[in-house]
This record gives sequence, C-alpha cells and structure tokens, in this order.
Amino acid sequence: MFRTATRGTHRATGRAVIDYRGLAAPVGRGVGGVAAIGAVSATAALTGAQSATAQSPSPAAVGAVRSAAPAVAPSVAPAAPQSKFAGVKLRLGARGDAVKHLQRELTADGASLKVDGVFGSKTLQAVKSVQSSAGITVDGVVGPKTWNALAGSSSSSPQSTLRQGDRGAAVRTLQSQLNDSGASLTVDGIFGSRTAQAVRALQSAAGISVDTVVGSKTWNAVYGDVRISEGGGNGDSSGTSVNGQAVINAARSQIGVRYQWGGESPSTGFDCSGLVHYAYNQAGIDLPRKTAKGYVFGGNIIPQSQAQPGDLVAFTGNDYGHMGIYVGGGKIIDASGSRQQVVERSIWGAPHVFVSYR
Repeated sequence: MFRTATRGTHRATGRAVIDYRGLAAPVGRGVGGVAAIGAVSATAALTGAQSATAQSPSPAAVGAVRSAAPAVAPSVAPAAPQSKFAGVKLRLGARGDAVKHLQRELTADGASLKVDGVFGSKTLQAVKSVQSSAGITVDGVVGPKTWNALAGSSSSSPQSTLRQGDRGAAVRTLQSQLNDSGASLTVDGIFGSRTAQAVRALQSAAGISVDTVVGSKTWNAVYGDVRISEGGGNGDSSGTSVNGQAVINAARSQIGVRYQWGGESPSTGFDCSGLVHYAYNQAGIDLPRKTAKGYVFGGNIIPQSQAQPGDLVAFTGNDYGHMGIYVGGGKIIDASGSRQQVVERSIWGAPHVFVSYR
C-alpha cells in the first residue's frame, strides 16, 4: 500500500505509475576502466495491480560513485623543438647534411660516430639502438617516429641555461645544433671557447643579446633557421698579434678619401669593408678581401666590454651591411656612404656588434 502523503504535500489520485525510461541507463566504462552503472536501478517488477518502488542505491554504491573522480588530463611537458631535417626520411646508403645532422643527434645521444654525412653500418646500428630504446619498429629507417625519439632523448636540454664552462648532454645537444647552423665544433659536451664563439655568432645573427649565455631566446635561435658562417666561426685570424694603434693610424691617414662602393685603395676610394682590408693589411695583418658580413663571421664576435682600439664595429642592419674600425671612446673610422668619404665619428644608436681578430 502507498503511504499517506504527509501534510503539506500533494499527490495525484489513482494508481502510481513509474517511468522506467529514466532509470535504465546503459553500462559504460568508468574511471580506471571499471564498469559504472547508474546510481538508481529499478529492481521491482509489476505484478498485476501491485505497485513497484524504485530502490535507492546502497551506501556502498554511493561511495563508489563519489570516489570516481572525473579524469584529469595529465600535464604534458613541452616537446623539444624539431630541427629542419625532422621531415626527411633516411635509410642505409643516404648521404648529405640531413645524415650529418642525424649523426650529430646520435652522438649527442651517446653514440660514437664520425660525422661524415654517410649513412653507413655504424650509423644504422646507432639508429636501431635508438629505435629499440624508444619501443618503436627497429628497421633502421629514420622517419617521424625515430626523429621524435631522438628529439625526446634530449627534451630536457632546451630547458637548461648554459654558460661557458658547463659540461654534459645539454652542451652536446647545443654543439650538435650549432654545427647544423654552420659551426664546426667537436661534439664533446664541453662549453669551451670555440663553443662560446659559435654561440656569440649565432646570437648576433639572430639579433638577440650577445652574452654567450644560452637561455630560451638562444635555444629558439639554435633550433631555428639562423645561419652563422661557413666553418662556424672558427675565424680567419692567424694568431698574429694585432697592433690596434697601427690599424687606426692606417685608417686615419685615409680620412677625407672619397667613398666608392667596392673600393679598397686611396686611388679608387673605399667602401666600408675596403677600408678595413686596407688598414689591416697596412698594419701587417694579412686579411683576405671580404664583405662586411664576411669580416663579421670571419672574426670573433665579442661583448663591448672586451673591445679594444683596432677591433671592428659591425652594424647588423641590412644583413651586416656596414662596419667601421673602433677607435675607442665610442668612436669609429669608417667609409661612410651617406657622407661619401672616410670619416671619424661617434657610434650611432643602430644595433651593432664588436668583432676582434686578435
């Protein structure tokens, strides 16, 4: 029998009707793969005119439902940046820059390979080792999964801030990527003077602070398409001691000589790099004739605090389109296109770097 409604409540007269459509829920997969059933189930059947009641869930069932917290997506660490070769498929017998990059990545991962750009048996063995460790098909073919495995093996490296003197896997990754940008470094995991020089060249080419500290901006440049120089900033300096004052004296002797694009002598006139070529050679330093950009990346890019008279000041605008000879005290001697002659003047506010051949 139905219980009499309590005072203050109302119910319709007549036989009670239970709508089971809202009670029969499909069985689904709950959190953790456990089957979850609707909290309310219909267990009574109608027999004749007998009424049916909808049973409430048991306390245990309620507890189970309450304990099933919504699934929360795990936090995922940012993926390591991909190199420009990540879309290239390589296999035994392949040759070229992509293979060199692969060999450097494998070396950074612990392999001992000669970076010769030839996908031979040793490179094949190292690739298979990486594939096996990553749990992917061990076929020796370098496709997207293998590139991702190599990137993942050094995924912590770009999170590290590196400075000269540091050592380890992150430095090896840095050296490998610098080599892909044009450097010629030994991938030994030691952040020495040559690695520092390549870092400064890269920072300068990327237009970021030239401080030799490899932070987030430098890592982004390392994994970007920034090129530094042929040979990677090894420099053309022969080790000869540069007499800065002799360089300045030679340049000063040409003040007032007309500007001439491509010129490199008092008789023809000078452009900016022609004046550098003339002054250095007059001072006994045998520099080949180059463009301003060629002189930037043929020397050593240094911070202003290390600059000395006779060093070069290169302006980064127009793809390193202009340079002068540093006099000291914030001044340079340069063959000025705007003034159409060789002048001595203060360094202006345009972005610039200092370059040394000492």
